Amino acid sequence: MTTSVSSQNDSALSVHVAHEELENLKKNMDIFFLIVMGSIVFFLQTGFAFYESGSVRSKNVTNVLFLNYLDTSIGSLVYLLCGYALAFGEGNGFCGTQYFALVDLPNGKMAHCFFQYTFSATAVAVVKSALHERCSMTAYITCIITISGVTYPIVSHWAWSPFGWLCNMGYRDFAGSGVVHATGGSAALAAALMTGPRTGRFDTKGDVNHIQPHSIPQAALGAFIFLFGAIAFNAGSNLTISNVKDGQVISLVCLNTLICVAAATATSLIYQRYCTASGRALNNWNFINMLNGSFTGMVVICAGCDQYPPWAAFVVGCLGYFAFLIVLKAMHRFQIDDATNCVPVQLGGGYFGVIAAAIFGKNGIILSPSKSSAYGLLVNIFGGLVIIIFSFISILLLYGVLRYFNLHRVSAQEEKLGLDLAIHNQAAYHVDEKEIKGIVPVEPTRNRDSQLKNIYIYNYSKIRTIAME
Repeated sequence: MTTSVSSQNDSALSVHVAHEELENLKKNMDIFFLIVMGSIVFFLQTGFAFYESGSVRSKNVTNVLFLNYLDTSIGSLVYLLCGYALAFGEGNGFCGTQYFALVDLPNGKMAHCFFQYTFSATAVAVVKSALHERCSMTAYITCIITISGVTYPIVSHWAWSPFGWLCNMGYRDFAGSGVVHATGGSAALAAALMTGPRTGRFDTKGDVNHIQPHSIPQAALGAFIFLFGAIAFNAGSNLTISNVKDGQVISLVCLNTLICVAAATATSLIYQRYCTASGRALNNWNFINMLNGSFTGMVVICAGCDQYPPWAAFVVGCLGYFAFLIVLKAMHRFQIDDATNCVPVQLGGGYFGVIAAAIFGKNGIILSPSKSSAYGLLVNIFGGLVIIIFSFISILLLYGVLRYFNLHRVSAQEEKLGLDLAIHNQAAYHVDEKEIKGIVPVEPTRNRDSQLKNIYIYNYSKIRTIAME
């Protein structure tokens, strides 16, 4: 009898140990999943670097790459110091109040912190994309600090923290159409509005003057990286992979992302070729326009990618492109310059994605019409608007201060010369001396203008001093 009891105890102990090992394995699987997905999302920064540097003129490429690398360093420090605490620390409905500077952050939450930082980096990169070729370093650094440390963390707390007031109202945004993309797009709109357009972007009649991207291959490579990262962006938003139905949800998310991007891309091609005057007259299949459609598809799918049946992902992708067009036409109408069209993609696509999730999702008003689904639509409409207004105002106030002290953009002379030489004294490519000599300094508006009289450029393995007189 004693042997029987001992055997039962050993058996119970073995079951307990096996259960504990299984739980530890599941936790480690979830941590590994977040680290891998977060690393791929972080690789989106490479996509931003390629696409943005290809989309600007060759005289501003070094500056674009510098800013891309800058926001991964300063932005990460600011987010880890206070951003994660405001976003996911325990607190009230407005913001978190715990884990500042990662103090007392449990080891089990560190993977979550890393993954969420990569989303913050994406929101910051969106703002930068609109301001190229005329943004000052002071303006950009303060913008990084504001978005990484305050604006984005507070918005993500509202929507994704269990303490957040939007979350408790029933706001649904699975992977951040509103939280990440509309936040970044509305902040970029405020920054672009206050910074002003690039010189020559709009003529005296208000017509748009096209500024040709200097490298289509770079832009294309960035676009492929975007699609690669967007799949991980959405799949990782499930946060776990060890639960029973996680595999099914993640598979649906990946498939819906691909379908939506393909639908938006096809819609942009057809619209540009057959519904615009230039497309019909010139038999024109425009590559950059196609990429704008593709990017919009990546944005609009985020909010409801875990709930859409595949047909709905297709419809959302097709309709999302027209949200992009509406915002783009409005920006041109009000002469707001955006170097990479990120505002129409992120703001237009992001807000439409939030609304579409409440219409076409499995609990939406089309597939499940009820008072509950109607309420969900109203919450998402309202929540998206609040996110946009809050993000817009926070950056508008920042730029109000910057403009007051004339720190919001570079001088006209620096812009004409190109920021590679004016700010960094490092040209990305060989620079023709004739181009530099043709730029005569105007009366200095800043101390920096006087420094532009002598520019050092690397030319055929030797340093030449070009006197700008």
